[in-house]
Amino acid sequence: MSPGDRSAMEPLVRILVRAYPASFREASGEEMVALTLGRARRSPRGWRRARAWLGLLADLVVGAIAERAGRRMRLVSKGTRDARTARRRRRRAGRGFHGWDTTGRRVNRGEERVMGTWTHEIGSAVRRLRRAPGFALAAIAIVALGIGANTGVFTLVNAILLRPAPFFEAERVVRIYQDSDDGEPSSTSFPAYRDMKDFDVFVAVSAGTPAVVTWERAQEPTSAQVEFVTSGHLVVAGLEPALGRWFTEAEDEPGAGYFGVVSHRTWSDELGGDPAIVGSVVRLNGRPVTIVGVGPQGYAGSTGTLITDFWLSISSVELGGSFRVENLERRQDHWYDVIARLAPGVTVAQAQGAMDVLASRLAESYPELNEGRDITVFPASDVRVHPQVDASLAPAGLLLMGIAGTVLLLACSNLANLLLVRGIARGPEVAVRRALGASRGRVAALFLGEALLLALGGGVVGMVLARWAVDGFGSISGVLPIAGDLDLSMDVRVFLFAAMLVVACTVFFGLVPALRSMLTDPSRELGGDGRSAASARGTPALQGSLVTIQVAASVVLLVGASLLTRSLLNLQSVDPGFDPAGLAFLRTTTDVPGLGGETRLLEELRQAVAAAPGVEGAVLTSRPPLSFGGSTTTVVEGYEPPSGTGSVELDYAVVGEGYFELLGIPLRAGRAYGPDDGNAGASVVIVNEAAANRFWGGDAIGGRIRPQSAPGGWVEVVGVVADHAVEDLGRRAPPMLFYPAGRDGLRQGYVVARSAAAADDLLPILRRELRSVSATLPVSELGTMEGRVRQALRMPRLTALLLGGFALVALLLAGVGVYSVVSFGVARRTGELGIRLALGADGAGLVFEAVKGMLIFVTIGLGVGMGLAWVTAPLLRGLLVGLPPLDPASFAMAGFLLTGLACVAALIPARRAAGTNPSEALRGA
Repeated sequence: MSPGDRSAMEPLVRILVRAYPASFREASGEEMVALTLGRARRSPRGWRRARAWLGLLADLVVGAIAERAGRRMRLVSKGTRDARTARRRRRRAGRGFHGWDTTGRRVNRGEERVMGTWTHEIGSAVRRLRRAPGFALAAIAIVALGIGANTGVFTLVNAILLRPAPFFEAERVVRIYQDSDDGEPSSTSFPAYRDMKDFDVFVAVSAGTPAVVTWERAQEPTSAQVEFVTSGHLVVAGLEPALGRWFTEAEDEPGAGYFGVVSHRTWSDELGGDPAIVGSVVRLNGRPVTIVGVGPQGYAGSTGTLITDFWLSISSVELGGSFRVENLERRQDHWYDVIARLAPGVTVAQAQGAMDVLASRLAESYPELNEGRDITVFPASDVRVHPQVDASLAPAGLLLMGIAGTVLLLACSNLANLLLVRGIARGPEVAVRRALGASRGRVAALFLGEALLLALGGGVVGMVLARWAVDGFGSISGVLPIAGDLDLSMDVRVFLFAAMLVVACTVFFGLVPALRSMLTDPSRELGGDGRSAASARGTPALQGSLVTIQVAASVVLLVGASLLTRSLLNLQSVDPGFDPAGLAFLRTTTDVPGLGGETRLLEELRQAVAAAPGVEGAVLTSRPPLSFGGSTTTVVEGYEPPSGTGSVELDYAVVGEGYFELLGIPLRAGRAYGPDDGNAGASVVIVNEAAANRFWGGDAIGGRIRPQSAPGGWVEVVGVVADHAVEDLGRRAPPMLFYPAGRDGLRQGYVVARSAAAADDLLPILRRELRSVSATLPVSELGTMEGRVRQALRMPRLTALLLGGFALVALLLAGVGVYSVVSFGVARRTGELGIRLALGADGAGLVFEAVKGMLIFVTIGLGVGMGLAWVTAPLLRGLLVGLPPLDPASFAMAGFLLTGLACVAALIPARRAAGTNPSEALRGA
């Protein structure tokens, strides 16, 4: 706005202001003139300027009319107003307060006015945010981070813990578990499942066991998640196939053929929803499987959480390995999960009584296998994944939600502080609106509308971030104690949760400036010198309280990040118990069509690899370090387990001659395996130190063990080896048995080789020698042991990085909060500081005075945060290695870092103000 424009418009503005009542002109006339001219000065150039000026002048006219109308209404006596109001309410209650819109439809004018008000304020908020794009984008990014983190975590928690049981009339479905050797509910043997079918407390009983197979597709082979299930599965679930049929009872017997039902999700996503799928053939693990049906829509399997690609009949178990056929008759192999549907009128307690009878019967008939084992019945709704797994899932979900919620709390409190400062700066505008007749609610709508837009924008971006993070999560193998992939789709609960977060964010950071605007006195705001807003009662305390929240939440996250980071450093220095340098491995199986499980092939492969140039040696094993494997129910001579079952479940591996020497696992006592061990008639075993200490007090040589199912199958301990990492780094090694592979080798397992050079050089050698032995042998896994060690560090590193990232964001937000509050407070006191500097006040004293109030709030936040961290840190106990949860150094590090940042953030604006030239400060006051 040029000086000429200003001189031309100012007289017209003053004339229109004279239309206001005299009392209003005396109190607010000059402020209104200045406000109108200021808005005109910021108006755009060109033809839009004329339209903006006309709008400003029209606002003055409308405001004058409203002010004088309001003045006349105030002259009416209170009794008259009350009487008129009562009559008006009676008329509206009797016949409604309606009008007609342009189409002739009756509308409620009160609702119309409310909607019009909100529509106007939302549009006004959009325009204000467009004028401050930097602030809007930063605010949306802050909210998106908080909502995205919470929505992503809730998607995971929802998939595991919150989805209802996927059955029709789920209250009639139960899960049945035989006890493990430790006396805890575990899986069930297939013969025990057959026994359960004979009880009339159930309408139907089904057993199933999961597996991963290779799906041979035209594009390329892929892994598929399958479940071998019995014919009664969908009867128990109370569902029907979408296409085709389910399995028949004849297909519950091995040898009847290979039959499968494809899940509805896989059929629609991977097979294009082909209606001709029924009757077609797919190849799984080299076998032709006939598809007889498509599973129910929306049904992912009996767990309701894991993705199932195919259900396979029991007659198809051979494609998972010949050992699966064998365990159908082995009562000692507990591999199956059993679900059942209660008969009409039967309760869970009655079903439990029937299973108690079965447990007693099995203990009498098979005392070696079932004495001391209970059979437990759970309502399906009480089990999410498995009773033993659920105990760790719920605390983990609570921990994740707590971390994400802390980030959202930080984001909202920081944004609330920024919006409060922004609202204080808009104090004159709010006062003019109030003076022109705007109600308190209308003024509050200014801030709530702006907060709602920011929360909605952050919610939309946050949902995109959450979806991206969930998609990147991929397979959860090694992340959670669940084998398989989760169904991480976002259902109605996830969207409702995100909507709830948007509302909560709007209320949290929009209500603070809205309430302050409603409590502001227009006469003080317009009649003062502009500093009254900053010194309004409660404003500094409110800003300080928000900073306290940020500091406390930041301390909790910083302590957690410090603990996980130091634990990761400890984990990286942990001795795995073997030498991974130069080691490479290849996993394969002879259990494929045409080979018939011949064990000689793996031994031939080992010999070919060992003879290759650059290879120092090669051995066979069923389970190398840092891998999952089988366990065996074992009786230890002279040891009585606390469970009373007479046996214990022990991890085991089958190893070839020279295994311990090649991997660098020290021999502590006795001897290693020789060429004659493992042959017919040889009855020896090697154990690790953990087993020797637990069962024989450290002196295990000469001790005896046997399989639970073989009363005469005693084997003697001939050696003790050092403990090594079995499944995870940094965890105490469990008791473990090492059986000899012998001359015949293995049917499936690993060839482990060592090179004097880099282990990566062995990978092409392993693949080449495999093809030279047999072109049919598959490559199930190929890699280096150093890579496996890095893989073992992946999740601890990711966890530390994730929490560390959250802590860094928290630290920055807390620093921004302290800086903005101190900076704003100093800026509002510029004139006062200039006067004191001119009178000779000490700059250092002014700096201390400017920051001391804020440091009090920071100290309170530190105290509260330390207390919360002291309570929550033990939740991380299962993730820490070589470090107690209440580690003093981690607490001290977090406190020192946050205190230093807060002091720097507060001192920067304070020192800048203390160094201001007094004359410049006085001119800017």
